[in-house]
Amino acid sequence: MKHLMFVFFLLQIGPIRANIWQVGPTRFYLVPSEVASLVSDGDTVEIDVGLYVGNVAKWFANNLVIRSVGNGYAHLEAAGNYAEGKAIWVIKGTSCTVEGIEFSGCQVPDHNGAGIRQEGKSLTLRHCFFHHNEMGILTSNDGVSDFLFESCEFASNGYGDGYSHNIYVGAVNSLTMLYCYSHNSHTGHLVKSRARFNNLYYNRFTGETGDGSYEVDMPNGGQAILIGNIIEQCPTSQNGGMISFGLENQNNPEQQIILSHNTLVNDRFDGRFVQFSNATTLVKLVNNLFLGPGILIQGTTALLDTSHNIRLTTVADAMLTDPANYAYRPLANSPCVDAGVDPGIFNSVSLMALSAYQHPLSHTARWFSGVATDVGAYEYLITRYRSLKDEGYSSNFSVYPSPIPSGEILTIQTDHPLGSKSSAFLLDGLGNIKQRMELPMGQKDFQLSLLPMDPGIYFLYIQALGKGKLISVF
Repeated sequence: MKHLMFVFFLLQIGPIRANIWQVGPTRFYLVPSEVASLVSDGDTVEIDVGLYVGNVAKWFANNLVIRSVGNGYAHLEAAGNYAEGKAIWVIKGTSCTVEGIEFSGCQVPDHNGAGIRQEGKSLTLRHCFFHHNEMGILTSNDGVSDFLFESCEFASNGYGDGYSHNIYVGAVNSLTMLYCYSHNSHTGHLVKSRARFNNLYYNRFTGETGDGSYEVDMPNGGQAILIGNIIEQCPTSQNGGMISFGLENQNNPEQQIILSHNTLVNDRFDGRFVQFSNATTLVKLVNNLFLGPGILIQGTTALLDTSHNIRLTTVADAMLTDPANYAYRPLANSPCVDAGVDPGIFNSVSLMALSAYQHPLSHTARWFSGVATDVGAYEYLITRYRSLKDEGYSSNFSVYPSPIPSGEILTIQTDHPLGSKSSAFLLDGLGNIKQRMELPMGQKDFQLSLLPMDPGIYFLYIQALGKGKLISVF
């Protein structure tokens, strides 16, 4: 038996935030719009959970953190109002972070009313919910912005004209999505992104009972890496394509699409799993599970690299736990078990699935049993998949300080000496390895001297391979 121990931390490198503004029915400022023109760069806005009807706002400051406080969402219901004819919130500041906010019901004369219209450079969303807007989120086309969406839900957005979507990211530098859930779009796509770099890791994109179009559309091509996603096309989808790449134009320098450890299920009567333009230079498919009727790949590429994928036209033949309810974990007798291969590294990004999407909006470590990794987004396990709460999130590892100034010392500490040799990887938002450090067996305190890096959000992975029980999951 072999097991993977995988620990995940999120680090912020840069200055600590300044002033805190509190908003809520019992606060001095009752609604978010009252502080939108008062905040300064680097401030934090804390909004009490609850319903805020008809309150819209424009945000101009940079490096804002706007988050809910309490159990649940701070829910902004448009109720016929909008800012600048665009959205519930128009964010013009650079590098802002929005956490725990719900946006619903935005309608505007141009029929692209969004929960958020992002006009400033770069944005991070965590634990936000966008539903029943004409557009979930709509961004600029500045060519340089980086977007990170983590554990966010997008549902039932779309005007119905085919031009409005759950997610519409313009021609920017990058989009990274982690542990998100996009579903039931109205006529439009679950994800549409014109970004140069698209990194979609451990998400659930399922059409379900909607009437949407593509599940993932990247019309400008670029470099797309999809790892560990669940992607389902619903029976009432208006377009048979599931993943579409570079079919409008190919104005991004790269034209490469890589899929590793994804599960794609077509519940429509026909369709196309992966379609791409003839200008695509690389299509790499490894350890993916393709289920249902339709064409596997459509398009011509300079290099087609396929390995250890499983293609079954009947979903039941995959022997999964409950595909009718979008539970695609393999059973003991599934052909996916031990059928995979080490997918290797592409442009410094490991293609091995180290996590698995845990519904809703979470993830668990993906650990292995058997002689090889399994094909698809999940491993066969004797015990059930466990959430982070089940595992005791902070019981074994601690990392400090965070935020941490660039160039300083990062301390990693464990409760007990490591039982096997481990490795720590510091990754940027694109998944590129910035630093690596070996953690020797038998020690419990480690220090990583950070190289000079730009302020931003980074990811710390701690990985160990060896025999024995699963030590911890984060």
